[in-house]
Amino acid sequence: MKKIYLLLFLFSILSLISCEKQASTSQSLDPNPRKFDDIITLISADTISIPIGQRTNVFSKYISKARIKGKDYLGLVNENTNQLEFYALSDDAESFSIKFQQEGPNGVRTIKAFEVMSDSTLLIGSSWRRELYVTDFSGNVLQRINSMEVEREDKKPFVQLYYTNQPLIYNQTKNTTFTFAAGDQDYNSPSLWSGTYFMKFTHGDRPQMEHVLNLPSHLSPLVYSAFFSHTSHLLKGDDQLIVCLPFLNDLLIYNIDSEALTYAAAGHSGHGDILPLDNPSPYHDEQEYLESNSYREIAYDNETGYLYRFAYEGVDYKDLDGVRKNWDNKKPSIIILDKEMNKVGEYHLPVDQFYTRMFFTYQGKLYVSINHPDNNPSEDELIFVGLRPIHKL
Repeated sequence: MKKIYLLLFLFSILSLISCEKQASTSQSLDPNPRKFDDIITLISADTISIPIGQRTNVFSKYISKARIKGKDYLGLVNENTNQLEFYALSDDAESFSIKFQQEGPNGVRTIKAFEVMSDSTLLIGSSWRRELYVTDFSGNVLQRINSMEVEREDKKPFVQLYYTNQPLIYNQTKNTTFTFAAGDQDYNSPSLWSGTYFMKFTHGDRPQMEHVLNLPSHLSPLVYSAFFSHTSHLLKGDDQLIVCLPFLNDLLIYNIDSEALTYAAAGHSGHGDILPLDNPSPYHDEQEYLESNSYREIAYDNETGYLYRFAYEGVDYKDLDGVRKNWDNKKPSIIILDKEMNKVGEYHLPVDQFYTRMFFTYQGKLYVSINHPDNNPSEDELIFVGLRPIHKL
C-alpha cells in the first residue's frame, strides 16, 4: 500500500513539473532562468583573416558559408558594388566574385541575400522584394519568382527581410525555399507576434507559394518595440526550421513535414523570458531595448550538431560621460544546445570586442567577427575568431 501511495505521489510531482514546463513555454512568460546541465563551454581556437577591397563593407549585413563544387567559401553581399564575393576557406580553392546588373533583362536591383542552390545556380533576394531570382554564376537571370501574389490569411501586408540572422533558406532535398515574411504593422500595438512567419516556395516550372508556421496565439497580445523585432531563423537538418524570437526563453521548432510546432528551452543563465513593455512608445524604444535583456542570432553547426544562440544583457542607455550606447554595446553570451536541443552550456563574450552580427560555422567551430566598432576594427580585413566547443573538466 505504501508503495502505491509513493508511486502516486511521484506521479503527481512529475505531472506538476510537466505542467509547469508546458506553461512556461506555451501559455505564459516567465522571466526566471531555467536550470540546465552546464557541461560544454567554448575556447578560442584560431583566427581567420580575409583581405577585402576598399569598396567592401567590413560590416556587411549578409554573410553565409557556402559549399561550391566540394570547396568551402564565405559568401558576402557587397551592396556598394552589387556583387557577391566568395572568399575561399578551403586551401585548394580560389576566391571569386559575381557582378549583378540592377536594370535590364538580367537586372535584380540591389542584392540583399543569396543561397547556393547547386554548383551552377544561385537564389538571389534583392531590394525588389516582390521577386526572387534564380541565376547562374555569371549573374544571368534564369528564372524570376513572384513572391507577393499569395496573401497572408489575416490579409496583413508583409515584408521579406534578409540579413545574416534572417537568411534565405533553400532546402535542396525538398527543392523548397523559405523566406522571412512576417506581417508589417505598428511595432507598438498588439498582434505583431501573430500570423505566419515564413513564405514557402516549392520550385519548379510553376513555383507554388504558401505562408507557413503560425506563431503561437498567446504571443499576439504582447507589445515590445521596433528594436525587439529582430528575429532569427535557420534550417536544422532537412525537416526543422528553428526560430528565435527576441523576447522568448524558448526556441520555436517547426517541422516542415508535419507542420508541428514544439519548443526548446534555450534561455540565458541570468534571465528567461523578457516581459512586454508597460507603456511602449516610438520615442524611447531604443532606450528600452538597450536597457533590457534580449536574444538575437542563432547558428547551427552541421559537423558537431551544436546550436548556438546569442543572448544579450541590458546596459545603461548612456555612460557616465553622457555618451549614448547602441545595441552593439550590450553584454553578449552564447547559449549552447546539443543535438537533442537541450541546453548544455553558456559562454560569456567580452563586451565591445565581438561584432556578433557577423558569424558562421566551419570545421567544428563557431566563427565570430572581432571587428566591433569600438574595438579598432580593421578596414581592409574580415577577422573572425574560431570558438571550439569542449567538455568542461
